Amino acid sequence: MKLECRRTEGTVRGADDLRLHFQAWEATDARAGLILVHGLADHGGRFAPFAEWMTGIGISSFALDLRGHGRSDGRRGHVARFDRFLEDLDRFRSMVHHRLEPGCPLFLVGHSMGGLITIRYLQEFDPPLHGAIVTSPWLATAHPVPTWKLTLSRPLSRLLPWLPFRAGIEANDLSHDPAMVGAYRDDPLVHDTITPRLFVEALDAMRLATERKDRVRVPLLLLIAGEDRLVDSSVAHAFSQRLEGDIEFALLDGQFHDLLNEATRDEIWTRVAAWVEARLA
Repeated sequence: MKLECRRTEGTVRGADDLRLHFQAWEATDARAGLILVHGLADHGGRFAPFAEWMTGIGISSFALDLRGHGRSDGRRGHVARFDRFLEDLDRFRSMVHHRLEPGCPLFLVGHSMGGLITIRYLQEFDPPLHGAIVTSPWLATAHPVPTWKLTLSRPLSRLLPWLPFRAGIEANDLSHDPAMVGAYRDDPLVHDTITPRLFVEALDAMRLATERKDRVRVPLLLLIAGEDRLVDSSVAHAFSQRLEGDIEFALLDGQFHDLLNEATRDEIWTRVAAWVEARLA
């Protein structure tokens, strides 16, 4: 029997009092909660199909629009320091924790840049979570960054940190499902913008994620797209091999970057749900 889904939205204050938008899909008598962290140029609302499906099995979901994304405040595709994302996420986690029933298990789900944020958050904050699911983490780009871009990025990050550039995310590289591709392309909240400061901060975060791999102390499920054209799947695979503890890694052959919105998403959702269920026992 499918359970009732109560959808709400609201705001939470970020680390520097920035107004951040969130959406919630809450199940009656939820058995667990998920905090959903989206990728670059994206927003939390695109998790809706996944979140609604999860409420059907008694799991609530809460999706934050990162600063500079979606309906949250902040310059589009920009952050002064990558750690701001981590601080915002910690405030949101605390809010969600108090919104759930006492003792309700809580998990993180991070996709792409949200996967990088999730990994760094686990490393620096060691939050009270039951586990985390990371899909297609941005630990390296799929193709080498041009030398000119690397050369100019750090000077521009200091001199013109907010200068907008096109992120270059092609909708056709996200999913095999034409409906999902069209919805992404037509979504007014998707901006395809990145600034020099965010680019440099992300590069530094990728380096720290690899260096501080021993700081991930919660169960982790890593799902990697086998035909990812945006991030380098081999780097994520290598990262997973250096982790210790309750770590599960899966390379999903033939899949594009946006796994939770792929044509085979029902199978992926079921896999995520089974992994969460196994840690509720």
